[in-house]
Amino acid sequence: MVSDNDRLHAAITDLIPKLLTAMEAFEQVQRNLHPTHFDQLADFISPFQTELQMAHTEFEKLEFPDDLKHFQDTINSSVTYALRACDGLTQHEEGFGKLMQAMRAHCRAQESIYPLTSVLSPVNKYFVELEARGNTELLQNLAEGTEQAIPGTVGILNANNERDKRGGFTLFVPENLDLEKPAPLVIAMHGGTGHGADFLWTWVREARTRGFILMSPTSQQDTWSLMGEEYDLPALLSMLEYVKENWKIDTSKVLLTGMSDGGTYAMLAGCHENSPFTHLAPFSGVLHPNITMTGQLQYAADRPVYLVHGTEDWMFPIETAYMARQQLGDVGADLTFREIEGLSHTFARSELPALLAWFDPDLALP
Repeated sequence: MVSDNDRLHAAITDLIPKLLTAMEAFEQVQRNLHPTHFDQLADFISPFQTELQMAHTEFEKLEFPDDLKHFQDTINSSVTYALRACDGLTQHEEGFGKLMQAMRAHCRAQESIYPLTSVLSPVNKYFVELEARGNTELLQNLAEGTEQAIPGTVGILNANNERDKRGGFTLFVPENLDLEKPAPLVIAMHGGTGHGADFLWTWVREARTRGFILMSPTSQQDTWSLMGEEYDLPALLSMLEYVKENWKIDTSKVLLTGMSDGGTYAMLAGCHENSPFTHLAPFSGVLHPNITMTGQLQYAADRPVYLVHGTEDWMFPIETAYMARQQLGDVGADLTFREIEGLSHTFARSELPALLAWFDPDLALP
């Protein structure tokens, strides 16, 4: 006779792999997102969506004991967001806003399931890079790290960065990080109308695998201070000081990076005399005219810059990156230019291993 516990276990072991597989399939969609591909990508994600929906339907039929209700709610929340992400893609005819909602839902599916990394091995593995998923020592140290650390020092930490607020930041500190040793810091900035609490998830897997601290700020307004009054740089510098005061940071390894408007602003904020940002890595942005008009570009001289752009970028055509490459070269920036064949206006996550090796060779896969 099958017990209730057996039924719960069977439902969980059926649902979790389908959830994680659907989330990874959605990441493939993001890599190939382009208006001309929307129908094809919707067809690609549809079977994963169907499998997940069917498994979730069975999961919802079960009655969980009171002491497991939170566990049930956590899984339900993640599945709901994952299905919402799939819906946004399959309903793309309703407008680009649906796709933006889908991207945010995918981030929140990850955020919802993350607390189970310490208790569910498949979830723990999902949040490390593919090449490191066979590293049992790393996985064990990560799973055990939360219980061993002082509360509020590792994991996902929000500083006035709830989704209905702007101007705060979200921090990720790997659970197995040696907090007595200075760590590299990556500051990753979202695109226009984005939010740091969402954009953080495009980098968590790499930070958790390789062992660096990750900060993802949210702009004061809908996007960064690209025009008019400068709101964001003072706030960004204040955030950096707070992190330096509370965690040991290797100040020779502070990377400022971002996607789209975040990439544009990374160059604008990073090209200053005595800038604390030692490395700059704009993804799919442009070199802001103010940098050249005000003479800021001179501060890119000898500064390591990793410029990433896709050949199929429909918002900022690749020619804008060629112009930036020329201007940065003219002032003597220590430039690495990465032209990604076939990449649209979307985050090139597959470029992160090469970027991190450039930023800090010590951040090799464990």
